[in-house]
Amino acid sequence: MLPDKVTITGHRYSGSGMEPVDITVCAEYHVSVMINGRPCVTIACSGSDLELLAAGHLASEGIICSQNEIARVEVDEKALTVNVVTAPGAEVFGRLMNVRTLVSGCAGAGPSAVCAVPAAGVPCRIEARTIISMMKEFLGLSDTYRLTHGVHSAALYDAGGERVAFFDEIGRHNAVDKLIGLTFARGMATERMILLTTGRVSSEIVSKAALACIPGIVTRAAPTSMAVDMAREMNIILVTGVRGRGFFVHHGAEYIE
Repeated sequence: MLPDKVTITGHRYSGSGMEPVDITVCAEYHVSVMINGRPCVTIACSGSDLELLAAGHLASEGIICSQNEIARVEVDEKALTVNVVTAPGAEVFGRLMNVRTLVSGCAGAGPSAVCAVPAAGVPCRIEARTIISMMKEFLGLSDTYRLTHGVHSAALYDAGGERVAFFDEIGRHNAVDKLIGLTFARGMATERMILLTTGRVSSEIVSKAALACIPGIVTRAAPTSMAVDMAREMNIILVTGVRGRGFFVHHGAEYIE
């Protein structure tokens, strides 16, 4: 397994001057994701859970539309490659040609993904105090963040506030991709789950949630204007700025008790 943290030698300045110190930082790897041996995208990531990251990335960009389209995923840590082998008959390359150029690390195909986005429906209901308690637990989960302050986190909770899954990554999009990869791999129903993220909610994040049929997004950070527009269009609960006992609701206030 690739190490997700590295200790480097540096210096720390204090009032008494400069002193040598060991500093723990997040490891970064550039991993090439391939489809049937053909290069697709290079992702800057922490090097962990590469199978879930690759599958989730392709799913959240609308290139893979079903777990049944994946025959197997081949991970080569030494070569830093992940090869997604598709099942016979999967029309993956046709979709890939219709998606704009993929961007590594911080963004993806977003709204131009070509799998059908679910029609607007009725999100699950959730209590305001549950949102507060979820965020409080969520922000205390990452040992890597406490050591390095160099990762984003993402998690899935059910509407009752029970944590379903949690991942760290150096990019907020990649942390979400891992969650989606997990739901694909396990065939998990997501219609009553809430996505929590430490990062800004952009249109790409809303698009990923919509493609994964996740009805709500909660963050301690802020949204973009396009993210708010998309959440309203797709009827996805969007809660931001969760601090202490308060938060902002950009869409879905009627679903929060």
